This record gives sequence, structure tokens and C-alpha cells, in this order.
Amino acid sequence: MTNDISAVLDELAAGAPVDKADWCDVQARSRRRKGWIRSLPKRRRLVVALVAATVLGLAGTAVGVGIDRIEQQKVFHASRPDDPQRVGPLVEVASGDDWSLIAWKSNVGICLDFAIPGNSPFGCGFPVRGAKSATDASGAGLPEHAVAGFVSGGGLVGGDGKTTIFGVAAHEVAAVKVELRDGRVVDASLYDSPPELDAEVGFFIVRLALPPQGFRDEGPVRAYSAYDRDRNLIERIED
Repeated sequence: MTNDISAVLDELAAGAPVDKADWCDVQARSRRRKGWIRSLPKRRRLVVALVAATVLGLAGTAVGVGIDRIEQQKVFHASRPDDPQRVGPLVEVASGDDWSLIAWKSNVGICLDFAIPGNSPFGCGFPVRGAKSATDASGAGLPEHAVAGFVSGGGLVGGDGKTTIFGVAAHEVAAVKVELRDGRVVDASLYDSPPELDAEVGFFIVRLALPPQGFRDEGPVRAYSAYDRDRNLIERIED
């Protein structure tokens, strides 16, 4: 089964439009492009999780017909030695008809894959309490935030055209709201960490249709807000 999947992925990846999308390349671009890491005022600085697009951009829905998305992601990450090193199982947090939110532990902390048939942007190194240690491979120090997330645009080949906003929340967070640049405030679906992951965090996801040309420079998200069980604001993080 695995060999068959590997062959399918290799064939699809060979025709993909991305010339280079390994983790080292993502880290290099994160240091020189505003779109990858945004600097906030020093007292509220948030290191945004590094995000990488897969090299399966042209695969569309071909992969996934009879292929489990967990297995797809195992094969994909195993084929990319420069990605963060996985140190635990891949665990599905939430799913829809044609997508899965998959979490895993790595040497830079919790990682999240937004997996659709043949495609999967992913992020690692969320600066959230419980999501990473003070001594991980990134050297970023002890995380102090209650919430962090990132955006996968609606243009994914093989996707349904919806923008997906997803991320990690600290264990004490009972609700996450996403503030959009058009003024809307959206309640995110919040999920407990699966027991297999052995992590004291939660995960959130929002999927919605946004104008394809809107917010191109700054991104669609203005801020993430985390609330406790009494609906008190714990933290608001500007994107």
C-alpha cells in the first residue's frame, strides 16, 4: 500500500509548479519576506508559525481517491528530509468531506497540516504555551502566548476555494474569535487535543469564502482573540 502511494505522490510531485519548497527554503524566505513573519511592537511581538506549501500543487483531487489523508501526510513528510523532524504520530483533529486538520509533534514543537487530497499547507513552531518547549530546535525561547494561527488561501489546487484559518490555543482557552480585516468577527471551531498527541493545547479552524483579490498585501486576518470559560479575554494577538 505504501509503495503504491509513494509512486502516485512521486508522479504527481514531478509535475508540480513549485520548484523548491523544502523547509530550509521556507526558513530562508521567512527571514527576508514580510509575508512569512510579521514583526509587532516589542511588548506584543509574536513569531508567526512558519508555513510551507507542499510540492503537490498540480495533484488536485487525484490523490485521495481511496487514499487516507493521514497516510498521504506520512508519505509526504517522509519524502522531505529538510522538514521539521517528526517525533510522534500524526493525529487527525478535525475533518470534513474533503479535508483534515492533522497535528503532530516535531523538534520545533506542534505542527499542523491542513490536508486535502493531493495538497497540504502546514505550519510549525507556534509560540503558544504548551505547543513548544524553551529548548527546541528553533531557539526561540519559552512561548508565552495564548493563541496563534495562520492562513491558507482559497487558491489551493484540489481545494474547494475556501480560505482556511487554523492554529493552536493554550489549554485554558475556551473560545477563539478571528477578527477579519473587513470588520467581521468569526467564531472559530475549537477542538481538544486528541489523547494520542499527548499535548496540553487546543486547536481551532475557520473555513469561509473570501474575495480572491481581497487583503492580498496584509492577509485577511487582523487579530486572534482567546477567551476563558467565563468569556473573559485572555489575549488578543494582532496578525
